[in-house]
Amino acid sequence: MPPLTFTVGAGELWAVIGPNGAGKSTFVRTALGLSRPVAGAIERRPGLRLAYVPQQSALDAIFPVSVLDFVLMGLQGTGNVTLANPRAYLGRARAALAEAGVGTLERRQLRDLSGGQRQRVLMARALATDADLVFLDEPTAALDASAEQEVLNLIQRIRQLRGAAVVMVTHLVEDGLERADHALLLDRDHRVAFAATAAAMRSAPEFEHIYARFVGRRAQEEEKS
Repeated sequence: MPPLTFTVGAGELWAVIGPNGAGKSTFVRTALGLSRPVAGAIERRPGLRLAYVPQQSALDAIFPVSVLDFVLMGLQGTGNVTLANPRAYLGRARAALAEAGVGTLERRQLRDLSGGQRQRVLMARALATDADLVFLDEPTAALDASAEQEVLNLIQRIRQLRGAAVVMVTHLVEDGLERADHALLLDRDHRVAFAATAAAMRSAPEFEHIYARFVGRRAQEEEKS
């Protein structure tokens, strides 16, 4: 992957796009500090609070944990590793579940939920942390159209009501560019790592090369309209 320099500002939405195997998940892990960068450095504002919503496939499908306990586990950190006083955090966890529209599911087992319900619980876990910057790895993957729209609306709420910045890996290229302020295009095979505004990304040669079919279809639609 070629060198990459960009800055995520407060309240911005970044869409991270690229073909399968392009390095999108690796980028997220590196940005979170879970993997070391090959070169260079990642700079964060002092006190910056991060949250990460992984792909559902990363969850243990049979692990027995209630929805409420799962969200509480997300509040563990370096200063509260064992969550020694969980009662102090119950209000935050329940408020986040309610905001995500799954407050009535707190006693259910995570493994028993539908894909859409589980994704909203994952979002609630991030909301409970009151993060300044939220990383989402394919938050709409394997969801039906209704659940997909609910998750996308919740992402918008995170930005508008909480002022958090969001970096979202997405396979929904068209929708991602419509919603995002900025976009990051990655393609390991063609050594592409290109950041631009969402509007500028559409006409970038790198984008046109990777998404030629998308560009051609969009041009045809514009001619018809």
